[in-house]
Amino acid sequence: MDAEGMKTPAEGIGMPPMMRRMMERITAAMQESGPLAMCRAMMNSAEARQDRASDASPELRVLFEEWARNVEDEVLSNLRARGPLDIADLAAALKISPESARHFLAKLVREGKATLSGTRAAAVS
Repeated sequence: MDAEGMKTPAEGIGMPPMMRRMMERITAAMQESGPLAMCRAMMNSAEARQDRASDASPELRVLFEEWARNVEDEVLSNLRARGPLDIADLAAALKISPESARHFLAKLVREGKATLSGTRAAAVS
């Protein structure tokens, strides 16, 4: 919290951990030296994420893609079996975070396999 007792951007409700860490770095940089330091912090954060991603072996990338496809199949299976669901209910059924459920739903919506209306998702017939 800031000096006035208000939440800082990094304390936002439902913010994914990676985004929270990035916002904390940006906020700290802004307090230290202003916009230039903030830009530097953002670039360093992006480069660090890219370095971690490039460390993955081709085998790990294939395994991750297979896992992601399986989760997508489970999302669609749940939506078809149970009808439209709130994102929180879908996430609970899949034992993943609501942020992760939104990620998979967004991909399925882009592919035309699901719809999203407010916080309710449904499979496309």
